[in-house]
Amino acid sequence: MYCIVDLETTGGSATKSRVIEIAVYKTDGKKIVDSFSSLVNPGRPIPRHIINLTGITDEMVDNAPSFSEIIDQVEKITEDSVFVAHNVNFDYGFMRAEYERCGRQFIRKKLCTVRLSRQIIKNQPSYSLGKLSANLGIKLIGRHRAAGDAKATVELFHLLLKKDEYDVIPNSLKIRSLEALLPPNLPKNDFLALPEAQGIYYFKDARKKIIYVGQAKNIKQRVHSHFSGNSNSKSKHYFSVSIYSLDYQLVPNPLLLDLIEAIEIKKHWPRYNRSMKRFSLNFGIFKYEDRNGYLRLAIGRSGKHDRPIKSFKTHNQCIDALKEMLAEYALCPRLIGLQPLGSGKCNYIEEVNCKGACCGKEDAADYNKRVKEALRDKIEQKHTFILEEKEVNTKAIVLVEKGRLKGYASLGLDQKVESIEEAKELISATYDDQDLAWIIQKHLPRALKNDAVTYFK
Repeated sequence: MYCIVDLETTGGSATKSRVIEIAVYKTDGKKIVDSFSSLVNPGRPIPRHIINLTGITDEMVDNAPSFSEIIDQVEKITEDSVFVAHNVNFDYGFMRAEYERCGRQFIRKKLCTVRLSRQIIKNQPSYSLGKLSANLGIKLIGRHRAAGDAKATVELFHLLLKKDEYDVIPNSLKIRSLEALLPPNLPKNDFLALPEAQGIYYFKDARKKIIYVGQAKNIKQRVHSHFSGNSNSKSKHYFSVSIYSLDYQLVPNPLLLDLIEAIEIKKHWPRYNRSMKRFSLNFGIFKYEDRNGYLRLAIGRSGKHDRPIKSFKTHNQCIDALKEMLAEYALCPRLIGLQPLGSGKCNYIEEVNCKGACCGKEDAADYNKRVKEALRDKIEQKHTFILEEKEVNTKAIVLVEKGRLKGYASLGLDQKVESIEEAKELISATYDDQDLAWIIQKHLPRALKNDAVTYFK
């Protein structure tokens, strides 16, 4: 037995929105043998755009039963049946969420008539219920009402059963089938073609535009995880129905994996990526000269148009850099921003070997000389270097010239790069920005430990 289900809801999130109408038609595959439909009181106002879409108003559901009052009827008609819907994961997710709010579980086998239609009735201009019904001559009376949409889905499902020459439907019900898991518009073969290897993967929409870029140690496993699990958020639903195809590139090296993911996100600006797209205010160390001629350092937020001596991800990283200079160059804690501004000597003049610049005991020229030395050695470094990172049968090289990322390359383990000119001929050139700089900084300590950084003057 099959139960064709359609739900109307207050929104797209199964966890935050509620069902306002339900229709269930039970069929043996040839004819309807039972049915149930009802308006449902969601216990909250219906949003205006939902009223405009469905025609269901607050007044219509005021005296309707809550879902908890009809759950036994829903259970009775759907038990021991396959749950069928057009874009099944949407309706199934809402049904499961409503059951959970009632302290019960809803577990059924499920079939998606969008996915089935794409395999059995191929080359349709659209697989939305309205357009598909029109193209196939199915009457759809009461669009965006549960009973009307469910009745049309019954006719569509009966047609699919008749045209299923290659047992698509029975095979979709097998335990290891992915038909009920994958997004409605994504071909199963696209997923099956994914490798179980490290690399970058891409989700594309109907126009082949990249809408999401991700990285994974196991591409197939990571893509699978996007669609499994129990979350049924509005954003996940819209993300899922937007996916029409997949692509990938293998990237065995962890350094290149991080770099290429960031570069691809910035290049394509995918709709559903969040990281690497927002400019965030970092922290920076700023330099200025006070009215007494002493060079002062200060920690502040580093905006898009600010020009700090150096930017850091966190406030604590700024403090650590200043403390290092404080100890090594006998600087004044007050004048480098580690102690609040004030008059007189700093509180730690004895402990940190401050020579009294804070209270005028040390000449400004002598103090400023040490500040400049500290900045030159610790902060204002504009190194040129080639960083190598080896992995299995390949190695990645990254060229940084005068503190700016110039590009990267993937080479064989035996291939040596001994000059900047040689590196420039091999690399794929890229731009440099804050995010990419931090990726290099993340991998630099390991490379230094492995003696895999070559510096050039």
